[in-house]
Amino acid sequence: MADLNRQDREARARMEAAEKASERQFSADPARPRRYKLYDRIAGRVSVTTMNIIIGATAVLLVLAVVIGIATGNPQ
Repeated sequence: MADLNRQDREARARMEAAEKASERQFSADPARPRRYKLYDRIAGRVSVTTMNIIIGATAVLLVLAVVIGIATGNPQ
């Protein structure tokens, strides 16, 4: 029984260490939400203007696909 408790504690310690390492991988500030940590990874490579263009173009293409799908749909 004591051996089982020790193994549980060791497993928990390994999991906590892995979680801390994962947090350090994304950002040095653990208080920031995860979504900002993910955005930080591309911030140095892509400008805000470029991201706005990509998001706008994706939205326009999505709306266009829905409109074309409705227009050419086959009513049952």
